[in-house]
Amino acid sequence: MVSNTILWTALISFTAVMVLVGWLGMRKTRSTMDDYVLGGRLLGPIAGFFTVTATLFSAFSYFGVTGWFYSDGIGAWHQVSGTVILGFFIYFAGTRIWTLGRRYGFINVSDYLTDRYASRLTGMLGGLVMIGALVPYIGAQFRGAGITLNAMSGDQIPFWIGALFLAVVVVAYVMAGGFRSVVWTDVIQGVIMYVVLIAGMFIIVRSTAGSFGSLMTQVEAQDPTLLSTPGPNGTFAFPYVLSIILIFSMADFVIPQLHQRWLAAKSHNSLKKIAIFLAVGTMIVYICNFYIAMAGRVHFPDLENAEQVYPLLIAEFLPAGLLLLAVIGILAATATTANSTILTIGSMVANDYWQPLRARRGKTGEANLATITRLMLPAVVIASLAVTFWGPPQIVGLIVDITWPAALMVFPAVMGGLYWRRATVAGAMSSILVGIVLLLLLSSGALPIPLGGWAPGIPSVIVATVTFVVVSLLTKPVPAATVQRHFAPFERLEMRRRRVTSSA
Repeated sequence: MVSNTILWTALISFTAVMVLVGWLGMRKTRSTMDDYVLGGRLLGPIAGFFTVTATLFSAFSYFGVTGWFYSDGIGAWHQVSGTVILGFFIYFAGTRIWTLGRRYGFINVSDYLTDRYASRLTGMLGGLVMIGALVPYIGAQFRGAGITLNAMSGDQIPFWIGALFLAVVVVAYVMAGGFRSVVWTDVIQGVIMYVVLIAGMFIIVRSTAGSFGSLMTQVEAQDPTLLSTPGPNGTFAFPYVLSIILIFSMADFVIPQLHQRWLAAKSHNSLKKIAIFLAVGTMIVYICNFYIAMAGRVHFPDLENAEQVYPLLIAEFLPAGLLLLAVIGILAATATTANSTILTIGSMVANDYWQPLRARRGKTGEANLATITRLMLPAVVIASLAVTFWGPPQIVGLIVDITWPAALMVFPAVMGGLYWRRATVAGAMSSILVGIVLLLLLSSGALPIPLGGWAPGIPSVIVATVTFVVVSLLTKPVPAATVQRHFAPFERLEMRRRRVTSSA
């Protein structure tokens, strides 16, 4: 249990910093969607690295992954492979969609779908899937705050107060400063996360086992299956491991809060550097997670809730100064994923659903649209809190079973649109619908087909991809002008490369 002095100092410091960031962001932000949602598309590689890693590794990195290592062993390391594959997607396809976004003003993935297929219904369908997938994800972040404050206060701060506290602080500074406030808090949190995880790992391992070698010896003596796959619970058999690698890497590329970061990058070069830095940062986070979790197995061998292992360890072993920073870091970590996702959903609702209604009435104006985005944010938070209090109990469960597989069903329509001229409206919409329906049937058990250990998202996205190709070949093509609009920029680039090569 953390002392009241440290806990309340952390809460007050966290709130003060977030309010300051919100105020500074508000001063810099103009009332346009491009500026409020994408920060004027000026995201550099360093800030980009921290905002991407902070968006990816929030409550999931502190509680979810550490708890996963604690309960199921070293197999959770597979997630690093997924991030490396994501880096390839960003490096090649990400720069392609960056070019289109810069040229045509896209602010999110549903915006791209609408323009690529010349169909607002396609963009709205993709947006609805993403919103449905992301609301539980935000709820997972608020749950992380509730778990932390409850565990560290020795039950003095109820779970629901911790979750509500984070929700109120986040929605306040995101409403004020938009994308700039989000990125600035991500940079602060990212620095804290790496400092605390690395320093905490060394301190906790030394305190519980004396050395890394001694720790591994004790873990092996306690349960050797923790150090091999498929692990003590048989979780990480090959089909499931490959499933998670593929699901996370492909879904991360299209999931809106990350997709907006590809669009917000200052340049091709910035985005490529983010792709490279991301893999290195992920490895550091997971190495720390693993050793902290194994120290937890030695010191707290019988925890009922594996996701409490990190807060319990830092409360017992970290010195006061680092512990204070750790508590602030955990709160900031849960906030940084929640803030990105809240802003993304708010912008999608305003841009993709509210704006068409205004246009029918002859009303335009980005300033008003940015205001509508701000007003959408509290509604998103309320829906997410409902998941926090009444949704599935595990953070990993929320993310692995709901958010990422659902987002994955949009991947064929996005990637097909980027590289295949023959992709059609019917192909895109049918693939999303078929994929989501099959995913729900397989996940719920309503369609009792043996999957041989594969996660339901894998057969679902395979069927969605086949549907996309077949239906596209059988249906009316997208107008030639629309196709040319999306492929001409790359044809010109290729012609320039050939001229340079031939002249050399």
